Amino acid sequence: MSEQHYQFATRVAALQPNTLREQAKESQIADDYIKLTYGYPSNEAFPVAKLAKISERIYRDHAFEFMQYGESEGIPKLRAQIKARLSQYQGLDVITNDVLITSGSTQGMDLVFKIFVNEGDIVLTEEHTFVGAVNAVKSYGGQVQGLPFDLERQSINPDVLLETLAADTAHQIKLLYLIPTFQNPIGTSMSSADRQRIYAICRDHDVMVYEDDPYGDLLYTETPEQPKIKAFDTTGHVIYAGSFSKILAPGSRLGFLLAPERVFQKLVLVKQVADSFANLYWQYLASQLIEDDEFNAHIAYLKQLYKVKLDAMVTALQRDGGGNLTFVVPDGGYFVSVKLNDDIDAAVFYDELDKRHVGVIPGNVMSAAGQGYERYFRLNFTLPTPETIAQGVARIAAAAAAAKKPQGISV
Repeated sequence: MSEQHYQFATRVAALQPNTLREQAKESQIADDYIKLTYGYPSNEAFPVAKLAKISERIYRDHAFEFMQYGESEGIPKLRAQIKARLSQYQGLDVITNDVLITSGSTQGMDLVFKIFVNEGDIVLTEEHTFVGAVNAVKSYGGQVQGLPFDLERQSINPDVLLETLAADTAHQIKLLYLIPTFQNPIGTSMSSADRQRIYAICRDHDVMVYEDDPYGDLLYTETPEQPKIKAFDTTGHVIYAGSFSKILAPGSRLGFLLAPERVFQKLVLVKQVADSFANLYWQYLASQLIEDDEFNAHIAYLKQLYKVKLDAMVTALQRDGGGNLTFVVPDGGYFVSVKLNDDIDAAVFYDELDKRHVGVIPGNVMSAAGQGYERYFRLNFTLPTPETIAQGVARIAAAAAAAKKPQGISV
């Protein structure tokens, strides 16, 4: 029999699995493999005992509600609680905007790109950004255009954004996708002034801003919290995305979008096609956790837990880097971004890492173009223990030293 020839849609025909990610999954089967790769929370972070007690109440009081079909928008109580938190702690407008509960934050970006991106449209991102967003844009036939990331200002340069939009005479640019708070993978946060100016530029050019904020609650320093871009939005040009994955449990598959009313209505329509509604059991769990006034205490605990791990990673990098590694110390989030010095052969470095059974996320995986960040890699500090972090960084430092080119040989 001849092999079946599948006529895939144009929008997915070009999508391919990332080779480095597939290799990483295979190699990490080894028992001694140190995983500093994916953005997993620590098992210590899950409030298991609290959720077990809440679960008993939910089964007693709401069993038939969460076992039945539910509203596409999400259960009203949880939506109201999220609005109250966004209004109280972030100063966001929850009157002219509404909250949609999504099946994880990944579904949120998929729905937004679905309603805005036509074949050939352009979505602007930071050059170094979340690969899931890049693939989501491409899945609808859109093009991703990365804007240079200015490490000194810890964001894209608003002047470059202005020039890019001014040059778009064909009006192909539909959205700007940003992770302004504890950016993934860099870990930095955009200044308030840049946030306000970026909003104003996009507003003036009628371009939507997708503000992705999965880590925003996890600030580990005394640095003042920056306002959300959505806090400046008075014209309905910003969609704000949050998630429970990083602060409650990824298995909850709960995220949310705060969107202008007309955008919200379209999002509800496409969600009804996608999955009808998000997991009702976890919606009731999250709602009850918030109602019991346990949520803020839980986030405070996460900050303490992850601050210890971040400090362990920073200490290890400073101690073992040996002049071969430079890195950004984040104020919050899940990741540390590291750069190899120019005299280190990047290809040899990754071979040496594989020999030493250490997993990292190579920079090209987390880039809009899939290239240009060969010397960068991302480390996760939330999942491993401080002891494992120290061991992993020591192996990374040894791999970097082994990949160093002899003096006088250009790279």
